[in-house]
Amino acid sequence: MEANEQGTPLRIGIEPGELRRGADALAADILRLCREASRSAGLARRAELEREGVGARVLAYMGLPDPDGADPGAGAEAPVVDTWLRG
Repeated sequence: MEANEQGTPLRIGIEPGELRRGADALAADILRLCREASRSAGLARRAELEREGVGARVLAYMGLPDPDGADPGAGAEAPVVDTWLRG
């Protein structure tokens, strides 16, 4: 799984055996992995911007995760996705 800082999947790899699981379980794992990949991408982006000299206030305003664990979105509930189908 690879995602950008916003959590948008850029690359998803699914092993054939995972397709035997239920759709709900597979979707839950994909969403969890998107959140984890988003955090990793955000931390990498933050480190890149810090190296370029971007100040702490600007980084905080951008909402990038903090390597010390203070995630700006941690208090907010993640949106609930109840279907992967479009109507």
